[in-house]
Amino acid sequence: MFLTNRIYLLQVGDFIFQIESNVSAIHDYLYTHYRTNLKQPTSNTYIDYYIAIKHGSWFRRFFKPQVTFYFNYLAPFKPLPLSQAHALLEWGMNWVLSTQAHQHLIIHAASLEKNGKGVILSAPSGSGKSTLCAYLVSQGWRLLSDELALVHTETLTMHSLARPISLKNQSIDVIRPYFDDDHFSDIAVDTHKGTVCLVKPPLPSSIRAQETAKPELIVFVNFNQDETLYIESVEPAVALTEVIQNSFNFGLLNQNGFLCAKQLINNCDTIYVEYSNLQTCEQTLSHYIDEGSRCEQAS
Repeated sequence: MFLTNRIYLLQVGDFIFQIESNVSAIHDYLYTHYRTNLKQPTSNTYIDYYIAIKHGSWFRRFFKPQVTFYFNYLAPFKPLPLSQAHALLEWGMNWVLSTQAHQHLIIHAASLEKNGKGVILSAPSGSGKSTLCAYLVSQGWRLLSDELALVHTETLTMHSLARPISLKNQSIDVIRPYFDDDHFSDIAVDTHKGTVCLVKPPLPSSIRAQETAKPELIVFVNFNQDETLYIESVEPAVALTEVIQNSFNFGLLNQNGFLCAKQLINNCDTIYVEYSNLQTCEQTLSHYIDEGSRCEQAS
């Protein structure tokens, strides 16, 4: 359970994290879910972010053990139970990127690529975004990101992170048949998000993590158990409002953020989808992308 401090260099997309940890669960998680992303340092390695996950005090190592996340040697969050260490690492990296990577408009959304076309899945938490994202990835779509869609403010390209997909509660069992067992992390229970499991992306997504994609489609998605599939077009003004409201750094980017969001909407088809059947939803979205046709209101 206890290790001496170890340092790892982790590349996710264009970013390199230096991770310091004395927690064996972090060591195991990095080698099961990020093996292809771990790098050896060189003389010209540029590290973007310094983070750490460490045990609490000696007392806390034995009585209700906890771990703490650090960014630049400061702890922005309260400690969490040791059993949630791998989830805390992912949440911490999300926080770092969403507060630091301001060369991008950062949207709370999943992002994928299929047949060279970038797709953004936007939805509030609990709306089935990650479940649908995981299923699409299992069907051959390339994962860019599960939580943070990164749209470069100058080039308007979507950048990849190819990090594990975060599944919660019932979604874990829904997605389990579509991936091999070794893709699933240990389950973290009683977190502030419920029961959480991280699903390792397929190797092709990790290998191609430095490849960008051109955004072509924005899907506002919602799971509805009473609706097999419902799809309709979304007016650009409505879509722009939704993208702005779901952006972490729109206010900070100011005019650049507005121009980026406006161009993104102008360059993409925008649709709303309600679904309960993953296969039907995937087939419909694939057909939409392949045909490049506008969807008429349907149910």
